[in-house]
Amino acid sequence: MSDALSHYDAFDFETASQDAASVHAHEGTKVSVRDLTRLLQVDCPDEAWLARTTFALRRVREGEALVHAGEKFHSLYVVRSGCFKTVYTDLSGSEQVLGFPMCGDVMGADGIDTGQYGSTAVSLDTSEVVIVPFSALARLTDECPQFETLLYRVLSRELVRVQTMAWTLGTLGAEGRVAAFLLALSARLGELGYSRKSFNLRMTRHEIGSYLGLQLETVSRALSALNASGVIEVRQRSVDIVNPAGLRGVIDPSTLVARKGAPPPEPVPARSATAHARRVRMLRPRFQPPAGFAWQQFAAA
Repeated sequence: MSDALSHYDAFDFETASQDAASVHAHEGTKVSVRDLTRLLQVDCPDEAWLARTTFALRRVREGEALVHAGEKFHSLYVVRSGCFKTVYTDLSGSEQVLGFPMCGDVMGADGIDTGQYGSTAVSLDTSEVVIVPFSALARLTDECPQFETLLYRVLSRELVRVQTMAWTLGTLGAEGRVAAFLLALSARLGELGYSRKSFNLRMTRHEIGSYLGLQLETVSRALSALNASGVIEVRQRSVDIVNPAGLRGVIDPSTLVARKGAPPPEPVPARSATAHARRVRMLRPRFQPPAGFAWQQFAAA
């Protein structure tokens, strides 16, 4: 391998000068490609030189924007610690939260097509990101074809999450969406080695509502209803999942029927049968997603 390709760094990329100026206390700190692949939870090719190939780190303060929509695209960012929100702003100034990237997630891929970032990424905590200049990444994949496959896997993972979110918005009611959000967050935290059942929400209820297509009041009512049913306990931003199976049952009521020893469902009074049927239709998915699509991330919670 040539010396020119032995070191990929954000400071080597001329259009990434703003990143170099924002490294703060992390100036000079590097992350190797091998460490980066571990962060992305993909297998690293057995190439010794990959351990010597490094990218720069950047620390982002709480409330600070990492990138703004419309800025020239130059780098991908991999979250090393902390949590972000990505936001789309329309022509009228209305904001829509697109996601909450956390450790191991990739940000900035929406700028590959047009050459401009499509959303603004704001840190919800003191966070760290690995800066991956796209030109350096292109050279890296050219030098190591195996790495190109890893890149496709990572981008595909992000696409599946977007598809899962589209499924959630298209098939579930308010309580189902909130339940799905909590279960997905629980599964994600579990993958990172944190508790699946007890965690603090870094995002506000307003931000959760924007992400789920719900009003703030609707999110609050849904959380209160789930809390009253005993499947979760909510104390401000602290959430305890008391009954994971019951929480999954809000998304798909049929999962509760097959539980061993479960009591038969109580008969529905005739006067409330119509309302009950309407609620079941609201919560029940309108189609069965492919295996591994939507339910996989909820199954282990």
